[in-house]
Amino acid sequence: MEGEIEKTLGSLRLRHLNGVFVETSKDARNKILSFIPKDAVVGIGDSTTVSQTGVKEELKKRGTKVLDGFNRNAMYSSLRDYEQLHNEPVEESTICSVFLTGTNAVTQDGRLVNVDAMGNRVAGMFWGHPTTIIVVGRNKIVRDLDEAFYRIRRVIAPNHIRIRAAELGGRRVETPCVISGECNDCTAKDRMCNVFSIIESKPLRTEINVIVINEDLGLSWDPSWPRERIATITENYRKSVWIPPDITK
Repeated sequence: MEGEIEKTLGSLRLRHLNGVFVETSKDARNKILSFIPKDAVVGIGDSTTVSQTGVKEELKKRGTKVLDGFNRNAMYSSLRDYEQLHNEPVEESTICSVFLTGTNAVTQDGRLVNVDAMGNRVAGMFWGHPTTIIVVGRNKIVRDLDEAFYRIRRVIAPNHIRIRAAELGGRRVETPCVISGECNDCTAKDRMCNVFSIIESKPLRTEINVIVINEDLGLSWDPSWPRERIATITENYRKSVWIPPDITK
């Protein structure tokens, strides 16, 4: 794993992306705080990895304005609550000082690969912000684009939807992957895999910092990994993932 991390960091830097290595989530939290001025406005893209570092809470404690529409502790009792606590921060974070999020995959040759439902997260990575910070656990490192798309379609997306909707009681999603456990490239009205993106190099107007953590964070694994490791990744994910509410209940 150390060799894969070292190779990935070198490739990110060759692509003019600031690849930074840290050992732990705590180290990542401190590094992120060092990148963000106290008076910045920070937009959040939905990321369980970011939530697992605890950095959002630390930013708020020090007085930094955080536009976070993905607060797991938010209470939604009506459609208006949902608009105020989710929709409005997401829209405001389109243009601000710093955008903070995670990534679905990073290839060993330095490409960032993502899928998004609305497109706000992937757009925020490369537009509307002078500084982007992307946080990634070691389990998100893949060999190449083929493996990145395999992981996204066969592991990340179906399990993400199943865990949030079927297991944790979030907004009901009627897609084949909830049942089958793998992508069917569906045309369902609830399809979540709507926007794919690949960042090949530094965008012209945005500095991108990629913080690689020597821990398993977020949702991703190779199916060949030991069951115990996969189980730990999924259990930790369940504890931190943002759950979109079913406000019709």
